[in-house]
Amino acid sequence: MSPTGNGSSNGDGSDVTTEFEPILFEIIEGAIESARREMEIQVERTARSTIVREQHDHRSGIFDSHGNSVTALSFASVPTPIMNKFAGNIHRDDVFLYNDPYKSDGGITHLGDMCITRPVFSGDEIVAYVQVFGHVNDIGGLTPGSVPLTAFEIFQEGFVVPPVKLYDRGQLNVALFETILNNSRFPDDLRADIDAFVNACGIGVVRVEELCERYGAEALAQTFQGLLDRCTRSLRETVLPMIPDGAYTFEDFCEYVDVQPREPRHYVKLRATMTKTPDGINFDFSGTDPQIKGSLNWPANGRYYAKSLGTLFLAFAPDMIINDGVNEVITCTLPERTVLSPEWPAACGWRTFPLLRILDLGLGILAKASGGFVPAPSESISSYGLFGHNADGDYFLLREITGAGSGARPFADGADTVDVAPESRNMPAEFAETNFPVRIVRLGLRQDSGGAGTFRGGLGYFKDIEILVDGEMLIHSDRATLQPWGVNGGCAGLGSVWLLNPDTPDEAVLPGKSDSIPVRRGDILRVLSPGGGGWGDPLNRDPEAVLLDVRRGLVSAESARDDYGVLFLPTDDEYELRIDAEATAAQRDSLRAERPPLKLFDRGENFYRLVSEGKITLTSDDEELAPAG
Repeated sequence: MSPTGNGSSNGDGSDVTTEFEPILFEIIEGAIESARREMEIQVERTARSTIVREQHDHRSGIFDSHGNSVTALSFASVPTPIMNKFAGNIHRDDVFLYNDPYKSDGGITHLGDMCITRPVFSGDEIVAYVQVFGHVNDIGGLTPGSVPLTAFEIFQEGFVVPPVKLYDRGQLNVALFETILNNSRFPDDLRADIDAFVNACGIGVVRVEELCERYGAEALAQTFQGLLDRCTRSLRETVLPMIPDGAYTFEDFCEYVDVQPREPRHYVKLRATMTKTPDGINFDFSGTDPQIKGSLNWPANGRYYAKSLGTLFLAFAPDMIINDGVNEVITCTLPERTVLSPEWPAACGWRTFPLLRILDLGLGILAKASGGFVPAPSESISSYGLFGHNADGDYFLLREITGAGSGARPFADGADTVDVAPESRNMPAEFAETNFPVRIVRLGLRQDSGGAGTFRGGLGYFKDIEILVDGEMLIHSDRATLQPWGVNGGCAGLGSVWLLNPDTPDEAVLPGKSDSIPVRRGDILRVLSPGGGGWGDPLNRDPEAVLLDVRRGLVSAESARDDYGVLFLPTDDEYELRIDAEATAAQRDSLRAERPPLKLFDRGENFYRLVSEGKITLTSDDEELAPAG
């Protein structure tokens, strides 16, 4: 699609026309995206820490000269902290670094994300910025990995770096670099990661400079503005007409059990009201819980939340590319001092949980607005860590994001074992066993974890890990008690479960949030990550699809009978299963007659038990408990 607007403001009073040769627009857009991908590949090839290199917890982005993101995916870091602090003092070959959430203009939101920024010049003028940020292995703090759950100030979470020049006109500030490395438990990993980010940004600079040399800085600026305008137009012309005008409210919760003794709160509420008009959308987060003493605060800002929630509207316009153009249509209202707008120096290391929950919040709102025509939610970041000394006496930290099943969609089942981060992946067993004192005993899909529905929720992991040395373990997960909910008659998925030495007399259920659990050589950790919520009435699922799931071991015969109403002819071989059509029809009729009316949302029996016990309070209207349409 080529830009067709008559011109747009750059924010400085000048206008950049965005109506020019469409083929040239496509060429430059493709080159920008290619440059972004090349930057990420460079990080994968040269970074050292497992969470960056093996699990792709890093992002690259390209921004216009005003700090607007023109590429997709990079919704976190922004160059505006650099632009504001170093105005008039930005030079060719400068390299900037920061990780301070409270000086990042709402971009970087916990200390583990280290951000590198470089300007791009054409002549004497800055025409763009390129950035790479990634979650490094360790930056100090109370616990290995620098994401302590029990921190109550950001100073306890690690080394805080404000926007600084790491390289001044190409010259490395050695003292600064050594100071940063000196505050990490794993300085070699950190050095390699930062070097990888710097070199990747160097590739981005070269590629954008090449575009300027070939097509000119004016064509580049026009393309940048055209990309922003296109996102804005897609929202206004395609998405807004599909959503009825009105106000829609939804609430969801993060688990906070036994995290911070200073504040014995068990669940943290996020609440938002979406007001849709013909001209735009506003998300008002009034009613969200105040900031907490623990580390589940999220110090972003309205522009970040608008971009994050904007990705949900891809359900209405799948070909839309979300960038900073979304902020022309979507706005956010944030009361002060909530978990989504904390004040310095509140801890924020595990802002990951509200980060995921805000997406579920948006899904619930859009489900009300669309009559349930949205995917069900999931809990797609469950992680564990193992730390101690290996057989050689070296200190180590193994961290892995296991992912989980994604929510079912109105047209298809959810995906299995995915991470919310784009293009992320699981850690190969061979890599883990080669580099860390562990053995992967079993790895597969967790049967029956996806919520039942016309379309089934994706499945979580079933993973057994043998620990080969004495050490300590940390677990950071959510959705253990409060399951990923089902939509439009679909059932909730199973929550996360962590077991030590399962199927033995010493079996122990581990807390889903803990910074230190002693483990011994020979112990087995079993990871059961959550499944996604289901979508639609399970009794409307194609019996042949249920049969295939049972044959593959994804769904048990008991779930097929009790949740889907599908019965099979007797056989001793599960691969020879055949549907008993007459018994299935009778079973489904019986289940329909006995069950209560279906709900637009099924939050799972644990949630409704907590509501009845007064441990969770819903303050929005009861529309979400009404029968599905």
